[in-house]
Amino acid sequence: MNRRDLLGLLALTLVAGCSAGGSGGADPAASGSAATSRTPSPAPVTGRDDEALRQAARRDDVPAAQRLIAAGSDVNAKDAGGESAYLITTADNAPGVLELTLRNGARINDLDSWNGTGLIRAAERGHAQIVGRLLRAGISKDHVNRIGYQAIHEVVWLGADDEGHIDTTRVLVAGGVQLDRPSGNERLTPLQMARERGYRTIEATLAAASTATRPTDPDAELVRAAAAGRPDQVALALRAGADLASRDGRGRTAWVASQGREDVRRLLRAMGASPGRVGS
Repeated sequence: MNRRDLLGLLALTLVAGCSAGGSGGADPAASGSAATSRTPSPAPVTGRDDEALRQAARRDDVPAAQRLIAAGSDVNAKDAGGESAYLITTADNAPGVLELTLRNGARINDLDSWNGTGLIRAAERGHAQIVGRLLRAGISKDHVNRIGYQAIHEVVWLGADDEGHIDTTRVLVAGGVQLDRPSGNERLTPLQMARERGYRTIEATLAAASTATRPTDPDAELVRAAAAGRPDQVALALRAGADLASRDGRGRTAWVASQGREDVRRLLRAMGASPGRVGS
């Protein structure tokens, strides 16, 4: 055998050896399949996710909340801090998700870790529209929390003399809350609290509510006060039972008559008025 033939034979031997080794080794596809089978499967997704619903409430994310509620998430389920999706909407000013919770079994008088209702939470923060919606839904008006405050105390003592808290005070007056109960620790009425804090506008609202006589015709007074841009008198007319749909001699509701009176309109809206319901 010459040198060239010997080299050719050696090459053939090496190729055969490599082929045998390859056929005897692990099949890459089979190996990958085996590895995949050893990887734990992800946990199955259950429809209910109460924490995700609570987070949606914080964002007032209505589409997400709708999906989660439809999948079984509980609007009343609480986290370790005693917060439910419903309660969160009242503190975080989330009107869209609040509506969803009310339509899906929210326990409206449920209590937080301070033994406070959603009304107290919203009032403290000056969320006037939330306060109005809760009052219209029938929440307890005069519940006392763990530190001896009702909603009307919280809006004054823990609030500010700003638009949100002024509006909230008027909404609470219009909604018929108790106004003369002293607070638990300070032993001050809401009016006394406003004087102590120096909140002149809130003081004027509460003073009017404390001293005014009941209007003989609440419906007529409502429209007159709305037209004149007098929100405190509008609140008193509503407190006396005025009907938002009532009209004056010109056929105007309070909503129509209050055009350009934004403080009056915010109050009327919180109590349930809107162009589509009572007016234009």
